[in-house]
Amino acid sequence: MTLALEGITHDYGNGPVLRDVSFTVAPGEVHALLGMNGAGKSTLVHLATGVHTPTGGRVLLDGTPVRFDHPGDAARAGVVLLAQEVDRALVPQLTVHENLTAGLDRARGLRSFSPRRNRQRARELLAHHGVDLDVDRTVASLSLFEKQVLSLVRAVAGDARYLLLDEPTASFDAAETERFYRIVAGLVADGIGIVFISHRLAEVFVLADRVTVLREGVTVLAAPTTATGSRQVVEAMTGELAVARRRSEPTAPEATATDATGEAAPPDAPTGAPALRVRELPLGRGRRPLDLSVGHGEVVVVFGQLGTGKTTLARTLFGLEGPYRVELDGRPVQVGGPAHAARLGFGLVPEERRHHGLWLDEDVRTHLALGFRGLVRPRREDAHARRLVAEYDIQPTTPDQLVRRLSGGNQQKVSIAKWSGARRRVLVLDEPMKGVDVSAKEAIFQAIERSAAAGTGVVYLTAEPDDALRIADRVVVLDRTGPVADRPAHGLEPLDLMLAAEPAPRPAPEKAEIS
Repeated sequence: MTLALEGITHDYGNGPVLRDVSFTVAPGEVHALLGMNGAGKSTLVHLATGVHTPTGGRVLLDGTPVRFDHPGDAARAGVVLLAQEVDRALVPQLTVHENLTAGLDRARGLRSFSPRRNRQRARELLAHHGVDLDVDRTVASLSLFEKQVLSLVRAVAGDARYLLLDEPTASFDAAETERFYRIVAGLVADGIGIVFISHRLAEVFVLADRVTVLREGVTVLAAPTTATGSRQVVEAMTGELAVARRRSEPTAPEATATDATGEAAPPDAPTGAPALRVRELPLGRGRRPLDLSVGHGEVVVVFGQLGTGKTTLARTLFGLEGPYRVELDGRPVQVGGPAHAARLGFGLVPEERRHHGLWLDEDVRTHLALGFRGLVRPRREDAHARRLVAEYDIQPTTPDQLVRRLSGGNQQKVSIAKWSGARRRVLVLDEPMKGVDVSAKEAIFQAIERSAAAGTGVVYLTAEPDDALRIADRVVVLDRTGPVADRPAHGLEPLDLMLAAEPAPRPAPEKAEIS
């Protein structure tokens, strides 16, 4: 009695993203599926739930081959994927009990609809799983944790036998995570099979019975969690990561600590005064604040997995989370908001470039001329845009191309290049390589290095250890509790970053707590 994927191969048209992968999960078992971004985890669970049809291999349910042409087909067979974007599966205007019992009402027929009975049924379902939630609240008023729990209970109420959970705890604080562990333990006790995708290795060893690691679309480790450990899993995930060149290696200028913060100022920077120094910067609820300093021409990588507060940090530095105090070149300043931050010399390349970093229906020239002030001089703007298009290797090379029509990598080049109209004091980049192909990545790395060489202090936020060590002079590591390390990048390996970002595992919850 299992959900099994046998010999799965899949190709989106640009070469295989999965190659001969087999994976099973049994009732009452938690099987962790791990790998770096791009390893094939999401593709595998999408194939298991009918989002895509595999190019090769087969899906079996209790030993019988099945074909799911749509996620609805998989859900009716008891296989449900709960993605990170929980809002997509819930109706925000409806109440908890309406969201929870809507599917059950359809199964009984509309004439059986009874708000009073639905409220009672919803309370019973939530209580069975140890969830205390007002059934008359609208989903729009719930926290992310409450929405995730509601989605879980609703899936089980709809007779799900296998739940595929994609980074379910990424945005939870410590208390919410503990409560989630207990709920999962109760689901397992009820015989639900769970596929658990996570970047948090500590929770994998708390919850999972087995672990499978994918790297570049291939299974590189499959073992019971009792027969392996964090170091072996991280080594399997990262492999022999080939880093083309590191800024911190002797062939490139090394950052040398000259004071307690470790900055080395270039000749044109005030001695002992970093480009940016901030103290007690909040990273979000339940996390220790961060003290951060960035020297002129220094690239400081902030490394951490999902849910460690990296995006909160990026938004805070650019004034999007409200005013805050900072020292710029040794002078105390209050950053009043994003417009003020830009005037002070900050630039931000956000993680979601298409939503927050670009105007998709404007052309490349418009973006690259953002630094111009005063009378518009089309010929000057065009020459400036063409120079940046060549410098950043933006393809195609015509500045009048709409940004919407560019590839992801070229959109990201525009997102970075638009800050080149004036000298930046501090450039903040949040996961800048997200959705960027290998060739574009190197061009972007070189553009960041040019900005640093011109004296800009760079804050580079990422969950990718190989990217971190490709560009860093210094690395600040975050785990879910806050900052845990601040070290020069020279001599560090990907394994060091992954292990530093992992808190010590906690004891597994007792399943009896949820019964």
